[in-house]
Amino acid sequence: MTELFEQFDCDTQHRMQAIFSSIFVLQNRMQTAGEKLQTEISMKQWLLLAMTECCPEPRTLTNIGNLMGCSRQNVKKLALALEKKGFVHLLLSSNNSVLVQPTEEVQRYAEEIGERHMKALSLLFSDFSEEEIGQLFSLYSKLYVGLERIESYVEELD
Repeated sequence: MTELFEQFDCDTQHRMQAIFSSIFVLQNRMQTAGEKLQTEISMKQWLLLAMTECCPEPRTLTNIGNLMGCSRQNVKKLALALEKKGFVHLLLSSNNSVLVQPTEEVQRYAEEIGERHMKALSLLFSDFSEEEIGQLFSLYSKLYVGLERIESYVEELD
């Protein structure tokens, strides 16, 4: 990855391309490392559980999918796998949407794997000061705003 950043550190356009590409590389590498860190569920299943915790009521497949940035169908596939493992219950609501309800198994798993997750986060951000973490958080917020502009642009193309 160092070579990519050195090669593309010549002007703003190339830097933007390197950042864009590196987001996908980071995602792939973090998923691979994460699935070695925790073997009971996949990283995408873990993300679904994490987003379910953050999701305001009702915790439907659609609402969780919106938080995760993926389709209702993808969330359903992940949720069905988690249901088989005892991590969630899928319930049909009165308006025919599917609700995701975490079970006590999530708490057990969080307690079991929590120390590993905290160590992994510590290792990932060990070269950052608190100020830099705040800056990165702010910059990521700006990436999401830019992504929303791309999504609007794509909708206009249709």
